[in-house]
Amino acid sequence: MILDKEKRENSTNVPNENSSLMLKMVTSYSVFLLAILFLFCVLFITTFNNNRNVYNLQKQTTMISNVDLFEKDIDIMQVYCRQMLQQKDFRHIMNSNEVTDKYVELGNQLRTLMATDIYPESLLPVNEVFCYFPLTEYILSPVYFIHQDKFYNWAKGYPSNLQDSWNDILNFSFSRNHYNTMDAFLPNSIKDYYLYPIDLSDLYYLETNAIICFMIDKEELLKLFSGFDFSDKSSFLLIIDEDNSPVLTLGNISEGNYSPIAGLDYKNNFSEFSSGITIGKYVSNQTGYTYYYSFPAYNTTEGIRIYSFIYVLIVAMALAGGGYLVYRFSRRNVEPILALGHELHEAVEEGNQLKKVMDVQRPIIYRSYVKKLLSGSVTTSEEAYYIMNYLNLPYYDKIFNVLYVVVYDNMEEISDESLHNDNHVKEMENIILSTLQKYFGEELFYCRPVNRTFALLISEDAAQGEDYILKLQEKILRIHDELHDNYDMWLFAGLGKSCDSPLNVWESYQQAREAISYATKNYIFFPYEFIKKDSKAFYYPQEISTKLIQFITTGNLSQVQELFSLIHQENIEERSLPVNLIQFLLSDIRNTLLKARFTLPSNADPEAARALDERFNSPLTFKLCEDIAISLCNLFGKDTEDENLAVTIEKYIQANFKDPSLCLNKISDEFQISESYFSHMFKEKTGANFSTYLENLRMGEAMRLIKETDISLNELYLMVGYNNPTTFRRAFKKVFGVTPSSVK
Repeated sequence: MILDKEKRENSTNVPNENSSLMLKMVTSYSVFLLAILFLFCVLFITTFNNNRNVYNLQKQTTMISNVDLFEKDIDIMQVYCRQMLQQKDFRHIMNSNEVTDKYVELGNQLRTLMATDIYPESLLPVNEVFCYFPLTEYILSPVYFIHQDKFYNWAKGYPSNLQDSWNDILNFSFSRNHYNTMDAFLPNSIKDYYLYPIDLSDLYYLETNAIICFMIDKEELLKLFSGFDFSDKSSFLLIIDEDNSPVLTLGNISEGNYSPIAGLDYKNNFSEFSSGITIGKYVSNQTGYTYYYSFPAYNTTEGIRIYSFIYVLIVAMALAGGGYLVYRFSRRNVEPILALGHELHEAVEEGNQLKKVMDVQRPIIYRSYVKKLLSGSVTTSEEAYYIMNYLNLPYYDKIFNVLYVVVYDNMEEISDESLHNDNHVKEMENIILSTLQKYFGEELFYCRPVNRTFALLISEDAAQGEDYILKLQEKILRIHDELHDNYDMWLFAGLGKSCDSPLNVWESYQQAREAISYATKNYIFFPYEFIKKDSKAFYYPQEISTKLIQFITTGNLSQVQELFSLIHQENIEERSLPVNLIQFLLSDIRNTLLKARFTLPSNADPEAARALDERFNSPLTFKLCEDIAISLCNLFGKDTEDENLAVTIEKYIQANFKDPSLCLNKISDEFQISESYFSHMFKEKTGANFSTYLENLRMGEAMRLIKETDISLNELYLMVGYNNPTTFRRAFKKVFGVTPSSVK
């Protein structure tokens, strides 16, 4: 039935294969046509690329010429600043920190001198020049020598709500040597201006306290960049300094959007930004500035559109005409081949489908035959030997053993959720199977009684004798080490006695299952022959049971593990209990664990408790009892651990809140917990979100520094963990309702 279904499905593919043959025939006739078209395309693309490179280089040459003019103006402004520094009265004023009559007199003399100096206005697109002295907060211009508040509110009449921004431009270093737009301060002006501050400390060999500011006419500045139409929405100019900070932006781009432009892949200093736009890049050797400028791409210019249209038309006509002729010739010659290919296809498909069905069913049949041997369902010698022949497993002069293997995720602590996750178990079993095949051969005869468990039928030469167990032990240890080192898994194996007949394999299987009950972390491989059966009683007094409950309910994991080590030492290593007494011992331990289970607090994780209850119903082994005890201990101790962890993290934040890199991700890495778990736990324990808690901590320290020290506002934001003064001021005003400067 399966074959018929697959045959019908494959028969629907015959037209597709016929079409494929037709396509091959068409392709063979089309080689010459495609070769001609390919050469034509290469010629056109080469010509196009050469013309585009010439076009781009012309734009670059124009920009280099404009940059020379632009940077010449910067040089002129710096020369003017150095001339001011040559004046003795100017140096006296800039280093004074108090306003006296002498100070005012010298300032007015310099004001008169500036009024008669037409040097900057004659050589630069400058509307106004003034100097700011931070020590006294006075401003010197050709018209005024007054305090900056009067200059801002009375002389200029700028908006009162923007005075903090104005002060930032004058005081903070981020505005120095940058073209700061004045649009917000001059909303009613018919012209646009930039304010370009120069810190004289950058030009003088001594520390200065003066900033000279140039008010630059934007319209005149645009004239320096001839050949570029910045009124076009697609055109812009972006200048970046060596610190990757924007110096000037012209056209349709904002300072906040320069990162995508700088991050483009530039080849020969050009990159395609978007459809129809090319971005050029030029680095000045004089200033170190990087200039990014946009212009229409070569393929959008009017000069090549007609050639592009002709090219597309020729290619389309050649493809259409040549394709029609090729199709007609190919179809006439391919029909006999298609008929013969159809018959051959049907015969091959029937054989392939039969082979596929057998390949799919073979592993299932193998495992079912192995399971019959291990379960003792084989009743006759003929049936047993038939199975051995089908498995291609020799049975003359051979001995047979069953190796019972169980693998856990981790020896120390096993996740209840992972044990019952189908996808996790399946992935885990695939890893185990591939590792077993690596050491026992690809032709592995096995079945899986339960999850994470493999029962292997092993055939060896009868002449090996006692060396067989030693060799097998070495192999198991190597498998265990590989699983433990690579996948954090722990393997246990029990080995049944050898038998010389396939009919008796079921005895070895039962013995292997009993032997694995003795396997522990110290004896991961335990043959059934090593079990001693001479003890009459097991060691598990009432005191041990009471202590086990006590350690579990207090979350004392180390004592629980030590107690299980003691129980194993007394009962298995020293007394060597027989199988029946081991089962009695495990039953008593299980009863103790059930008592602890029923004392779980009401707020315990219900999913973890449900998974734990399912494990109580699993076949008893010493390792299972120990794992259940560890899981119970973890459930009892979880609340205490969370409380201690929250206190530890809170202390860590208080000690490191001045670190600008402190964030959720850093704490998650530091304490090896997830970000979501930390956020939930921190808010539950402290009553505040992490970001709010950190912000309040930093703002409290900032207020203390303002009131108790003479720290400057330029240093304050760095001292409390901020990288940006604007972000700091915004947070300070949100918390206290005022700016830092008003408190200072």
